[in-house]
Amino acid sequence: MRILIVDDEPRHLRGMVNLIGRLRPEDQVVAAKDGLSAMELVKAHGPEAILTDIRMPGMDGLEFLERLKVEGIKTRVVMVSAYNLFEYAQKAVRHGAFDYLLKPVEIEKIAEVLSRIDLQLTAEQQQCREEEELQHRLKLASSAYLSRLILSWLNGSAAPEELEELNCYEWLRESGVAVYSELRHRRDSGEQQDSGSFARSLEQAWSEWGEAITVPLSGMMEDGVQAAVTLITLEALTQGKREEARYIAQSLAAEWAHAGQLAHGIGPQCHSLLAGAPQSYLAARTANSYNFYDFRQGLLFADELISTPGAGAPDWGRLYEVLKMDDAALVQEVCAETVYQLADAGQASPMLLKEQASLMLLQIRSDHQDILDKKTGQMLTDTATMLIRSCSSYQELMTKLNHALREAHLALALSRQDKSEVVIAECLGWIQGHTKENLTLERAAEHFHFNPSYFSTLIKSRTGKTFSEHVTAVRMKRAKELLAAEQFRVYEISLECGFQDTKYFCRVFKKYHGMSPKAYKHALSQRKREA
Repeated sequence: MRILIVDDEPRHLRGMVNLIGRLRPEDQVVAAKDGLSAMELVKAHGPEAILTDIRMPGMDGLEFLERLKVEGIKTRVVMVSAYNLFEYAQKAVRHGAFDYLLKPVEIEKIAEVLSRIDLQLTAEQQQCREEEELQHRLKLASSAYLSRLILSWLNGSAAPEELEELNCYEWLRESGVAVYSELRHRRDSGEQQDSGSFARSLEQAWSEWGEAITVPLSGMMEDGVQAAVTLITLEALTQGKREEARYIAQSLAAEWAHAGQLAHGIGPQCHSLLAGAPQSYLAARTANSYNFYDFRQGLLFADELISTPGAGAPDWGRLYEVLKMDDAALVQEVCAETVYQLADAGQASPMLLKEQASLMLLQIRSDHQDILDKKTGQMLTDTATMLIRSCSSYQELMTKLNHALREAHLALALSRQDKSEVVIAECLGWIQGHTKENLTLERAAEHFHFNPSYFSTLIKSRTGKTFSEHVTAVRMKRAKELLAAEQFRVYEISLECGFQDTKYFCRVFKKYHGMSPKAYKHALSQRKREA
């Protein structure tokens, strides 16, 4: 507790300070010699208890008490006097004194009055906490009720009495827009954000654009998506306001980048939110779905969408033809061109785009069901019916399509040749072209989608060597070619052959060829001179 002692007699002042210091060593005690200096200390330290003499020069205790009352400073004041006069005590009580003590003050009475002040302070603090908690609960309850009311209204399910209740909110009569926001959590983020904190973040950010209220859609939606709608009062959706919105969206995207990708759709402006917000909200949801196209950078105004007639069935004929060829890169190229045309510069419905891509994969499976192995057929089915549907971006769609087509193309190619021979030939070529990299059995098996153990057996049956032995043989052959060229130093050849340690390279070369690289290089030069 913070305590102020006021007395114009130095001996009494020191005595009271020392006495309270012994009684309550944990308390903070300050002293003043008159009422004027006491007022300065009250404003600086905010004491919770004041023990003041009544008769002092300049400003006596009663005037000091009256001054506190006038300035609205609430504290407990105990009057201390050497005069046992009823008139003094009566005035002190009338001015709001907590108690009245007579000098010389007994220790027990000081301890007792300070204990009573302590109890009163504790009770008031508890009451204050309870009132704050009650206000917080009421605010949350009110906020939750308003959120449910707004969502029912926007979704068209509000009862007539609820619509009547919305008329009480004056800000809904102003012009404005609806913003629909989706936070798509990364699958590896491992975070489950509280919908309340997400909504507060949005509301605070969009409040820079206009008066805003954000309502979270209940819980986490499918595929790890959180969503919320923000109603914002706005006089006019000018170009300047659009640029402000883009800046706000960028700031929010950076704030939530640790959790996932945040995107927004902004509905058309309505002259009255009360009359037009539901339509603006639905348009905002539609606009947000077009953030599927990566170039939009997470923000789209509904009026930026161009109404186009429904696209006809895309021409996948060329893709079906190139699948029968050996050029895997051409398959990817034709697929990219066809999907790009279907996307119509980002104006085509993402749902339609994914639907057409799914139908294309199912058609490939149907056309080649007698040729494709069961695993590849199931992969095409799963990609068409589940993976493509869950794509949240154009880039993700193309990645899944390319993977599915690559697998289908390989399966069709293998149906025309012995599968093991094709894969081994590709692997041997791949090793030949990657000698300077870190080549491991696991990496090669993963690259060609094989079990490492089975892959090792294939290599051994084809080359007569283990995978590691074959890699070493290829590297040593490459080393001899580079030494014969006489254009590189030994350490450069070591790096080109995948050895970071030149000494180790020299040991392997000598073990493999019976002489060191320098000796081999010298022998070559000798033979050339003799020839």
